Amino acid sequence: MFLTIIFLFFLLLAILALSFFYFFLALGMFRTGIPFIARPIKYQQKIFELMQLKKEEKLFDLGCGDATFLIEAEKKYGVKSFGYEISLAALFVARLNVWFKKSKTKIINQDFFQADLSQADVIFCYLFPGKIMEKLSVKFKKELKFGARIYSLAFSLPNWPNEEIKYLDEKNNKGKIFIYYQGDTKHSNDTRMTRK
Repeated sequence: MFLTIIFLFFLLLAILALSFFYFFLALGMFRTGIPFIARPIKYQQKIFELMQLKKEEKLFDLGCGDATFLIEAEKKYGVKSFGYEISLAALFVARLNVWFKKSKTKIINQDFFQADLSQADVIFCYLFPGKIMEKLSVKFKKELKFGARIYSLAFSLPNWPNEEIKYLDEKNNKGKIFIYYQGDTKHSNDTRMTRK
């Protein structure tokens, strides 16, 4: 009987914890207009290959979720990684991941539209179509330094010149990623940035 009561207590505690977690995820969606969607882990390595990250480059992830992507990039490629997240549940999980994995990744609790992105070498985002991408397109054109690379999973940036589209699963044409370069004359001197 005693063990049953303990089991039920911990079960109730787990249900409450999950309820709070999903409540804060939903609250984050209402604040941002962007639902929390986990990135497909199976495509992570392919994204890194497309990015051709170099040591000490600054990688910014807009809406970084649990920060797994940034932590892995930092560990594998030696980049300086920065994540922006305002959903409290995702922010909590991201900071916990950074702490547990002893990462130097910086998780910033700030709306990325208010952030200074001028130091970014590489931007990664997996957001939502519509107004958000339109606003980002304007912000990127104004703020990013020449040669900065942008990788947008699933959704394109409106009115951006010379869009490059790759498939993370080339065999089945799945996992579309849109690639952009600030300044657009970048491919002339950098072999990382050549196009097909």
